[in-house]
Amino acid sequence: MRFWGHPIHPMLVHFPVAFWTVAAVAYVAAAAGVEDAAGVAKLSNGAGLVIAMLAMIAGFMDLRSIRGDAMRVAISHMMAMATAWFCFMLTLVMTAGAGLERSTAQFAGAASASVGFLLMSIGGWLGGRLVYELGIGVAAREK
Repeated sequence: MRFWGHPIHPMLVHFPVAFWTVAAVAYVAAAAGVEDAAGVAKLSNGAGLVIAMLAMIAGFMDLRSIRGDAMRVAISHMMAMATAWFCFMLTLVMTAGAGLERSTAQFAGAASASVGFLLMSIGGWLGGRLVYELGIGVAAREK
């Protein structure tokens, strides 16, 4: 999926990475007792979730053009990122008042965001493999 000749998925993926990195740090800070961190965590997490959904749609559209050994890496990348998205969504739900005590919600949110961050890091590494090792989305290789 391209916009004026440029692939859309790589244009979008940097934003959830940045937002979720801030969110993970802020959730841990909130669990450690930093007062304003919870608001920052929820805002950055929400923004990351929305933009990640757009990136996942664009990536899913690109999936149909992938062939050979790259498909295995692409599926692993997709699963890692979808699971990271789920972890961050779970974090948002748990910390937004899912019936848990505040301290329990903050600890569970920090744990879930940390797992999401780890999965996002693995998924990002796999995405880098797709581009830099396997040449997926590189115009010169696609010709």
